[in-house]
Amino acid sequence: MLITATLVLIFFLGLMGVVIDQAFTRSAEEGVSERLMIHVYGLLAVTEVESGRLVMPDMLQEPGFNTLASGLYGLVLDDGGVELWRSASALDLRLAVSDRGSLYLGLDPGIQRFGQLPTQDGSVFYKTYKVLWQKPDAGQTPFTFVVLQSTAPFASEISSFSNNLWGWLLGVVIVLVVLQWLVMSWGLAPLQALARDLKAIEDGERPLLDGDYPREIQGVTRNLNLLLSSERQQRERYRTTMGDLAHSLKTPLAILRGASSSLGIDASAKNIQSMQGVVEEQVARMDEIVAYQLERAVTSSAAPLKQPIALEPLVMKLISAMRKVYRDKDLELEVEVDRAIFPGDERDVMELLGNLIDNACKYGRSKIKVQVLQPQTAGLLIVIEDDGPGINSADRARVLGRGARLDSQQSGQGIGLAVVGEIASRYGGDIVIQASSLGGARLVVTLP
Repeated sequence: MLITATLVLIFFLGLMGVVIDQAFTRSAEEGVSERLMIHVYGLLAVTEVESGRLVMPDMLQEPGFNTLASGLYGLVLDDGGVELWRSASALDLRLAVSDRGSLYLGLDPGIQRFGQLPTQDGSVFYKTYKVLWQKPDAGQTPFTFVVLQSTAPFASEISSFSNNLWGWLLGVVIVLVVLQWLVMSWGLAPLQALARDLKAIEDGERPLLDGDYPREIQGVTRNLNLLLSSERQQRERYRTTMGDLAHSLKTPLAILRGASSSLGIDASAKNIQSMQGVVEEQVARMDEIVAYQLERAVTSSAAPLKQPIALEPLVMKLISAMRKVYRDKDLELEVEVDRAIFPGDERDVMELLGNLIDNACKYGRSKIKVQVLQPQTAGLLIVIEDDGPGINSADRARVLGRGARLDSQQSGQGIGLAVVGEIASRYGGDIVIQASSLGGARLVVTLP
């Protein structure tokens, strides 16, 4: 990433350097052209024509015209390109015949021309300007004034500017690369620390991300910690669930083993029929235990990423299903549901409400009351009441405890409440068992 950024920086600074260098060169050439035109006007100012002949002073005001090989030269040509005058500085100036045409050919009066020509010593810039000189007899004589200047000073100036420009740009590149490296090192330091901490977690050296991270990545570390905690808790739940499953199956298997031994001793029809009932009962119980433990392992999975769900349709769907399942009991179902939105897993909510309502319908005699309320902008209050036998005060803590869940499958509301308790706990809530005014149990689940 740093290499890519450096290459992009070098490219754009190099492009900027080329643009600046070319702009300076064009500006310098325009300056040369303007200065040469000023010299042309100076020659025009001192020019005289006597008896049809061009007359120039021996000494000009500009010293460069008076010094041999000064680098500043003056010429005056007639309309055919014949040289009428040259400055003292241009006595040894040699221009190729093929190049001289550039000075006057195709040049109209009042038009300037700027360019560059080679000489025996290098090259020169030239500026030409054609005029029509008014004669006393009303005639006109064309003259082409030419001023030339050596390109050596110009090349030296351009070279000096280019060297300074690229030197400064190189220095800027070095400074910016160093600053960029420092800034990126400083900016990426938290991510590098995060990568090291994740490697430590992978190696088992630490359980969670507990470093002092900047505010910008605290959301990421928080979600990663939730994910890590969820994965660790899920593994622990699977391990615990499998252990509980193995332990729970011991009793039914022992009963089946005893039934098998009994058949070996007494193979009468009456005993076979009796043992068949025992086998069916224990198989059904084992199936229930396996289903519960698998359900427990799945519904206990943490879900840190939740979606808002509307509760009213879920509750009404469950109520409709319960009316069909328990239609023989002719239950009176009183339902009160707010138009609540709860951020959670729909399967968790269905499992929680399903267990509560199913248990109430199963043990209620004639009347069930269901309330799903959202008293504040956040949180959820679920109240389920029935007119069944209820749960004794002494048994309320036991049916919610882990060690009593399987035993509670014989009767009462143990398994359903165990599932409800686990789901509520996952969301930071709790479940409370009370006595209902209807005569049975009143279950209150609070979710924050």
